[in-house]
Amino acid sequence: MLNLLKKNKATVYGRKYSFEKIKSYEDFVQNVPLTTYEDYESYISEMAHGKINVLTTEKVKLFELTSGSSGGKKMIPYTKSLKNEFQCGIKPWLYNIYTNIKGVSDGKSYWSITPVTAGKNFTEAGISVGFEEDSEYFGFIVQKLMRKLFAVDGSVKFSDDIQDFYFKTASQLINCDKLTLISVWNPTFLTILCEHIHNSADKLALTLPEKFRSDFLEAAAKNQFNKIFPHLKVISCWADGSAADYIEPVRKLFPGVKIQPKGLLATECFISFPLCNEIGSRLSIYSHFFEFRKLSDGNIVTADRLEKGEYEIIVTTGGGFYRYCIGDIIEVLEVFPNTPPLIRFKRRNGISCDLFGEKLTDDFVRSICNFLVAENTFCLLAPEENRYCLYTLSDEITADMLDDALCENYHYNYCRQLGQLAKAKVAVVCGNPADAYIKRLSAEGMRIGDIKPAFLSSKSGWDRHFEIERIK
Repeated sequence: MLNLLKKNKATVYGRKYSFEKIKSYEDFVQNVPLTTYEDYESYISEMAHGKINVLTTEKVKLFELTSGSSGGKKMIPYTKSLKNEFQCGIKPWLYNIYTNIKGVSDGKSYWSITPVTAGKNFTEAGISVGFEEDSEYFGFIVQKLMRKLFAVDGSVKFSDDIQDFYFKTASQLINCDKLTLISVWNPTFLTILCEHIHNSADKLALTLPEKFRSDFLEAAAKNQFNKIFPHLKVISCWADGSAADYIEPVRKLFPGVKIQPKGLLATECFISFPLCNEIGSRLSIYSHFFEFRKLSDGNIVTADRLEKGEYEIIVTTGGGFYRYCIGDIIEVLEVFPNTPPLIRFKRRNGISCDLFGEKLTDDFVRSICNFLVAENTFCLLAPEENRYCLYTLSDEITADMLDDALCENYHYNYCRQLGQLAKAKVAVVCGNPADAYIKRLSAEGMRIGDIKPAFLSSKSGWDRHFEIERIK
């Protein structure tokens, strides 16, 4: 932490908070405030326009997009130091997989690739916006070695549209001689890819040597993906928080394959990595400088003072974020004398909904509703199977208007592009929906005094509690 502050003391941010005077953790806490993304927006805008020495003395290699709490997008600056910090967590995780799961090193792996169907983007100063594939996290040397083991090459990211992306990805996967590892983020991405293989089996079979086609067609028709990928040993994907509900379909598609829950990784930082045969994941203590705010009493502690319980993560990184509250809540499962603690992701701070990685927040939905309808009009957005529904007294909003507004959220838009989320819909309600909202939550055990107005709910089934007039 002190080396990072010393390195960046001459930046705009470093001068503002007197980095040169900080000689201890106590000085750090006294001089540097806790921050959220909104505290960096003006600085990042200057960096996007080419200004240097703003948050960090290093050159910004690119900006990665993620979803904002109140706005649609956040741009996270990536520097060489930040990428090195990510690799401090990625390398031990990879080493653990390849040395502890028998057979993984004998074949190839699939690492999810982000399609660039909308074209490459740049800031006003010509700085690239967005990674193109997971391998970008590895660093040049590891990336060069790993490319020999990749089952799908990076060319698929330039597909014409999302269906073309799925077809090209599936084609390369089924033609891989020995696929032993799959690494994706949300498990629903993998189930959608498998559904594409099932539905497009006849066309995909033509990409295979003729002697393999009949066996492939039979396995695809029966959704026997353990036969399509007989050498697969491990699937790495999210399995904590809301993603846990979507693991069982993956198990059914790939019986006998080990599913390893991913550690906690945010766009801004690398927090933890899993180790084989452990529940939870290990805090990546060499990646960044971590602080933790205990939920029970609000006290902030460093990693060496963690105890069992729930904490909000605060991080300082080589990308130029200092005492940054990322909004993730973790549970510390176990602490050890000389090794990193075991942690597990619990939820986002505040009201949020994240079924497939869309990362919607109450603040963001509130901003949409305030823009689309008259002030003080009842609105509640909630999930309904694979889509969202807005329950509202307003008859002015169409489904297109709602979905377009939600697509301002970067991760929601990405889930829509991948087909993980269907188009949102609008349910016009009548009667007293605010009263119905309170009645449901109080019936489920919440004290009426604790029920606060909200624009977003993670609960489904609201159609059973509101009087629905029409669906749009």
